[in-house]
Amino acid sequence: MRNSQKNITFLEVNSSYSHTMLSYGYLRAYTEKMLSGWNWNHIETTTNEDGDAALLKTLSVRPDVVCATLYLFNHEYTVKILKKLKRLLPDCMIFLGGPEFLGNNEEFLRKNPEVSATIRGDESSFHSLLANLDKKDKWKKIPGVCFVRNGRYSDAGFAKFAGSLDETPSPYEKGHYTSGRPFYQIETSRGCGGKCSFCTSALSDGIACFSISRIRNELEILSKAGIREIRIVDRTFNEDKKRSTDLLKIFRQYPEIRFHLEINPALVDQEILDELNLFTAKRLHIETGIQTLCEKSLKSVKRFGSAEKMLSGLKKLRHLENAELHVDLISGLPEQKFSDVLNDVKKLIKVNPHEIQLETLKILPGTSISVNPPPGNVSNPLPPYEILETRTMTAGQLQTAKHLSKMLDSYLNIPRLKNLFRFAFIRDKSFIEKFLRHLETNSDPMQKHHLDRRLLMLKDYADKNDTLLAESVIFFWLSGGFPPDKCITGILPVTTRKIKNIRKDEPPDGKNIFTSAENISPSKIIEIEFSFNAADLWLDPEAKLMKGKFKYLFYTAQGSRVMRIQSHPEG
Repeated sequence: MRNSQKNITFLEVNSSYSHTMLSYGYLRAYTEKMLSGWNWNHIETTTNEDGDAALLKTLSVRPDVVCATLYLFNHEYTVKILKKLKRLLPDCMIFLGGPEFLGNNEEFLRKNPEVSATIRGDESSFHSLLANLDKKDKWKKIPGVCFVRNGRYSDAGFAKFAGSLDETPSPYEKGHYTSGRPFYQIETSRGCGGKCSFCTSALSDGIACFSISRIRNELEILSKAGIREIRIVDRTFNEDKKRSTDLLKIFRQYPEIRFHLEINPALVDQEILDELNLFTAKRLHIETGIQTLCEKSLKSVKRFGSAEKMLSGLKKLRHLENAELHVDLISGLPEQKFSDVLNDVKKLIKVNPHEIQLETLKILPGTSISVNPPPGNVSNPLPPYEILETRTMTAGQLQTAKHLSKMLDSYLNIPRLKNLFRFAFIRDKSFIEKFLRHLETNSDPMQKHHLDRRLLMLKDYADKNDTLLAESVIFFWLSGGFPPDKCITGILPVTTRKIKNIRKDEPPDGKNIFTSAENISPSKIIEIEFSFNAADLWLDPEAKLMKGKFKYLFYTAQGSRVMRIQSHPEG
């Protein structure tokens, strides 16, 4: 080393500016507790930024050691930076940890000789590496350390803190977190009781918990720092019912903070629901990893909870008026067919969570499914390790599942389009596959289109399949403030559903359907007649459909903002 004060840099590469990693704070706090004499630097970047900028920042502090946490999303980006760094600072040692190194690390280390070692597991062994930088013969006995020396690969299993988790220093107490971010994360436990073959959490040996007093203290620190969004990163928040209800009571003492929780709906009971129900509005974001409702797949991946129990619990959670509900699905699971994916989506649309996210199965390093893949499984060996084919799903069907995912993100998960999409589905239970085929045939289904373009694509489909849906698209179009002629002229029968007039003088007031919170005077009014109660179904796609002549007024300000929607007093 060049001097007694040694420099260590933690290079943090996130997917976006709003995200941060827990690993920096925990790694630094624990290492500083066990070992002095190191000067820490923290350099942050995102995968959307120029990697050379992060490289130059790292070079400027002349580190003796660089460490980083690798995930599938930042793997390639981070390694590229570190390869350049090693060329410029050949004496710098590089240590990597994170989910990317939960499996066999030999191939990675041989392909990337600039990496001194990888660490499999938690933060508890890193200080031993720093204390023995020049004594590689001792590395073999440091839990979790994997390295290549003299052509031979050495693997020391897992690093796992053996004591009470409260003995690990709190990164928040030490101030080892980046201020000014939209949300922060807190661990209240580590590990998972489940054994899902595709999940890295199944590699944990049971569950260890931080004390209630520790959690309360960290919440107090973050609350005083002005933080208003906190994600509880427990794999299953409600696995221990008593503990989860005790924590919810504490969370309610911070009504200014919005909490993100991952809840297993199969374990939801009335006691949990009662506690959740006591939160004020918009203070809960609940994520549920349904993954699939196909019983064969659930059994194959050793997932806890039946489809019936999960669906029942999900319906109960949806009835919470103060919570936003997000549901995760996976395509490409063992024994799963594309028809199962479609059925899962349809069942969940009926439940009506706020979001449905459909992802392709990833065969993550170290997981049971990666070590013992089911017959017929073919996956990408490189990040993001997506399944390419299974015994029951072809490569083409998995690609179609990706198109379905994009469609859900583009329509169902957009608040301004959600009711329109559900209205289409309620009218035709085969709408999902029909509209998906329409998108695949007439556009690039993976392209992200602007809102007006999405409405026009749905309008094009509806014109050929469902005239009432076509009218509903027009209502949503006008409510979005888009120019009437681009969606209506030459499409609606002029005699029954045309724009009758556009005038600036305000007609007699009808019944208000929508009023903007903005205090801006409308500059024009669009008057239009529909053949059904379009406004009722705009508000609630499950409302009773009534045929007839229904006139509506759209009050629009400059900039195409809709300030008010009324039913026509004569309609």
